[in-house]
Amino acid sequence: MKCDVAPDASVACPVERRPAENTGRRACDRAGWARWRRVIDATQPITPAMPLWPDDPSMVAETVATFSTEGYRLRAFRMGEHSGTHVNAPSSFLPDGVSLEDAASWPLVAPLVIIDLRKRAGLDSGCTCGMDDLEAWENRFGRIPRGAFVACNTGWHRHWDDPRAYFGRTGDSDAIRFPSFAPGAVQWLCAERHVGGIGIDTHGVDAPDDASFSCNRTALSRGCAVVECLGSLDAAPLSGALIIVAPLPLVGGTGAPATVTVLVP
Repeated sequence: MKCDVAPDASVACPVERRPAENTGRRACDRAGWARWRRVIDATQPITPAMPLWPDDPSMVAETVATFSTEGYRLRAFRMGEHSGTHVNAPSSFLPDGVSLEDAASWPLVAPLVIIDLRKRAGLDSGCTCGMDDLEAWENRFGRIPRGAFVACNTGWHRHWDDPRAYFGRTGDSDAIRFPSFAPGAVQWLCAERHVGGIGIDTHGVDAPDDASFSCNRTALSRGCAVVECLGSLDAAPLSGALIIVAPLPLVGGTGAPATVTVLVP
């Protein structure tokens, strides 16, 4: 599930105790940092008011220590494994699936492919990323690289601060509707392009009415990472960037909140 990253693509910028003329940008340039001109945080903020899947546990932050009593500040927090920007482990959807720590060699580092569904999603909140979208991307940029991470930018990340809009709820209806992947497209990405991961800026790669979670099951059964609730995809190019997915190392997890970083050359 990892891609080989060339030495000059290193994102590490070692701290060096050197004279002023050798620190900062020059040290980073030697480490290969100059290749990446922009760094995008594609992680949604975690708050008690964030959109949550129905019946998932609320995000709760509890004050444990304060300056006035203990002399320092400390909070405890509780949230579901599949809340916020998160990865799904095979154990969440497959009876014999492995848990998070055995699902991949984290962090996942991969070339980023973005499928732009914003225009169609604006007209049809139930649209899907299908074969036509993947073929259009390849016609423009070339073959999807083996091990790539394919993300759908539906524009839904802009609704993060409005849970009803994020779940596509209109008027008095509580019906959920948001863009997703088409099962056939996920099957093709895994079987024909051998991608390392798929992701989307909605709360699911599966359509809300797909009770079988077919996209998740297909991807996870083939060792493909699944990331949901991505953010800030508008700032990333459709091709040429690198994505880093780093979930919380939750042993036995059926999933976990994740930090997602996009490096733009």
